[in-house]
Amino acid sequence: MHILEIGAEQDEDNVVPTKAVLDGAVFRTVPRDQTTFLIWKITESSTEMLPRTQFGTFYDTDAYLVYSASLPGQPAGPDVIRREIKENGSGECAERHIHAWAGDRGGPGTLALRRATQLASHVGAPLVIHRETATKESPRLLSYFRDGIRILCSGSNLNGGSRLYRVSGRRPVLLQLEPVSWSHLASDGVFVLDTSALVVLWLGRAANLIEKIFGAKIAYRMARGADKGMLSRRITIAHDGYEQTLPVADRNLLDSVLDLRARSVRPIAPTLDPPRPARLYKSSKPTRASPVVLTQKPAARLEEIKRAPLYRSDLNDDGIYVIDAGSRGVWAWVGSNASKLNRGALAAARGLAKARRYSGPVSVTVSGREPLEFAALFHKWNWCDSRRDVRLRSARSATTKLDAVSLATNAWLAAETQVPDDGSGALRMWRVRREEEIDRERSALQELERPQQAVFYDRDCYIALYTYHTPTGDQTILYYWMGGSSPNDLRNLGVKEAKDLYTKLGRLPIQAWVYQGKEPAHFLQIFKGRMVTYCGTATNYDPSGRRVMPPPRALIRVSGQYAREARGVEVCASTTTRGACYIVREGARIWVWCAATATGDEREVAKNMAAAEHVLVMQGKEKPDFWTALGDRRHLLVPAPLEEMQRPLPPRLFYVAVASPGHYTFEEIVSFSQYELSPEMCCILDVHCAVYVWLGAHCCLRAKDDSRNVALSYLTFDPASRDPDTPIYVLSQGREPPNFTGFFPHWKSSMWKAHKTFSAIVSALEGKAIVRGGNSAHQNGNSENQFDQHEKYPLSVLRGPKEHMPLEIDPLTKELYLTHDDFVSTFNMPYCEFRTLPNWKQKEMKKFVGLF
Repeated sequence: MHILEIGAEQDEDNVVPTKAVLDGAVFRTVPRDQTTFLIWKITESSTEMLPRTQFGTFYDTDAYLVYSASLPGQPAGPDVIRREIKENGSGECAERHIHAWAGDRGGPGTLALRRATQLASHVGAPLVIHRETATKESPRLLSYFRDGIRILCSGSNLNGGSRLYRVSGRRPVLLQLEPVSWSHLASDGVFVLDTSALVVLWLGRAANLIEKIFGAKIAYRMARGADKGMLSRRITIAHDGYEQTLPVADRNLLDSVLDLRARSVRPIAPTLDPPRPARLYKSSKPTRASPVVLTQKPAARLEEIKRAPLYRSDLNDDGIYVIDAGSRGVWAWVGSNASKLNRGALAAARGLAKARRYSGPVSVTVSGREPLEFAALFHKWNWCDSRRDVRLRSARSATTKLDAVSLATNAWLAAETQVPDDGSGALRMWRVRREEEIDRERSALQELERPQQAVFYDRDCYIALYTYHTPTGDQTILYYWMGGSSPNDLRNLGVKEAKDLYTKLGRLPIQAWVYQGKEPAHFLQIFKGRMVTYCGTATNYDPSGRRVMPPPRALIRVSGQYAREARGVEVCASTTTRGACYIVREGARIWVWCAATATGDEREVAKNMAAAEHVLVMQGKEKPDFWTALGDRRHLLVPAPLEEMQRPLPPRLFYVAVASPGHYTFEEIVSFSQYELSPEMCCILDVHCAVYVWLGAHCCLRAKDDSRNVALSYLTFDPASRDPDTPIYVLSQGREPPNFTGFFPHWKSSMWKAHKTFSAIVSALEGKAIVRGGNSAHQNGNSENQFDQHEKYPLSVLRGPKEHMPLEIDPLTKELYLTHDDFVSTFNMPYCEFRTLPNWKQKEMKKFVGLF
């Protein structure tokens, strides 16, 4: 048992507010029952409400209070329209959030938290309180500011001198850095240097394209000046390691601010920490005698209850719990019967964050008002949304109008049912052969005939190519199904064959990786409710050798209420799961057994799956011949209780950034729309029953080639401990099916027709004669050549002893670890010319300069 005793801090929970604070005059104008968005600047002497023109600008020595009240499922932020909030007890509640933000250079953060508590008391309704830290803001806070936020240095010289900024994130954070020095620049970042005569956009060689685009837009705004009129200053683009290629005037100006001779750029940030599942702690009052000597009086005692996966039943309404979600923050949860004890909830969560040395957001929520970010840490959380409940009921009862044409115009129905059509399209299927079969048949794939396409074996792997017609043309989905007991070498062979087929088809199909027992609705719909998975592998063929003979004696568990949910699985001796209906096959005789709890729809699904003359048997009315046929498998016939309708969580969108080869970071975009998607980005749409990887037309090649691993990395690093067998879809811009677009309100296929790429943005600036320099090889924003993909080091390090070199340096190719400018000054030629020389000539030159 892991127990922590958290020390108390001087915060809102143990500092008695003054009378001025309790008076609450500053919050009297805040509406209690209307949607709104307000920001205050907090100082020791005052609490000042900011005008809209200052929204999104924060100073690093100050503290701020942000209050957002919005209708459920609706965007929040400065543009929210004032509307009355009516909570009628239907389970649909307004979303109220208070964010207490403090800069990283001190600031009255403690006072901001006290003001947050006071504001919550004035509002009088349950809400979520967030403790925010500069550069570690929660996705929800960033979601309020579509153009991002600015974190500026207090007291910096705004009327003269030079200022350095870093641009980061999909909802960009513009962070001012002091002093202006090479020590701040990193090879994976985008920086803007603002001088009186020139604006320099410095692009790290490993920076992602989205940040480059935002950096270009921010540099352009700075060049326009405060009046947003004609450009008052020029813009130049400097690429990491190519600073010497700038025009002389711009290079001299840059050298006067950042000494090029002292150039030193920080390498790419180290790889991410290993995945950590969320941990659940129960908070209680500390014992009188603490086993650990503390400098402060302990504020809470945290006892670790369990680690992910977590469930709602793990939370008792009489208690207070703290969840350590790692990179997604620390949460405190207050039960509905523990409201009198919530004074220490936030203090306990902050104490845990301090003990773990976390700098991310710390939040507290109450039972019944949990936001999506909190609920997503739990498995099978029933989401409270009365409007979506209506859509879910409509989707479940929809047995007609599921053709591709109808679903194209009702994308919401396609999204809720997760089917793009009714499964009536063209289907081709192959079974992946084992190595011994390949030696005999000389082909890794065995195509299956139509009657055999609904028969699967749990030790086999299959590839299905499905094509259906849409109003805009044919759409193709390439499914790869892996049996639950299939060996890894067979799975890897199937992955290779599926990838080869995808390449032969021009990389046009939607790719889908499917696992036994987790088949998505559309995959089941294709087989019209007759998909059956048997134990073992397909070895018993008819005399023609082309058709697999199913086992003559089998017990099949049937689940699902509709064709898009129907799956049959042979019950093996080790199986302990329950079922509402079973099919018993004994030679030519077939029985369909239905439990007393089975619904009419479940019985119809089982009868359809039997697909032959059968005897319907109800629980408690079995005849002797049925028990005789069942034989020693009688104990496997276990009825399942009636299942309640699940209320899944709303989808979540994540922006994917390539941190280093094989490593990715995921930034959540709260309250998303199609506007959040950009052709330069790769994103994850998590619909909980499946994960979609969306690839923009101009996203980096690494993400396109490694798209499946992007999704697997997301599932691995999710603190909720997601099932690694979750279905994965990979789709490209312009090929989105309605079961994807239906999660985006008002989807427009023409959204990106007028989109400007990074190359177009740079060209537009050049056309206005305000861009100087830059290397044409970098204008597309994605540097994929071998030279720029290596980490860069000073010449002195590369010439030093081998034992003192960083481990990632290959001693046979030291020249690849030079910057472009250092390479040219060392070899008197660029790398593109050097690599065309004969090998013997390259070795001679490297020996001459001391790099061999």
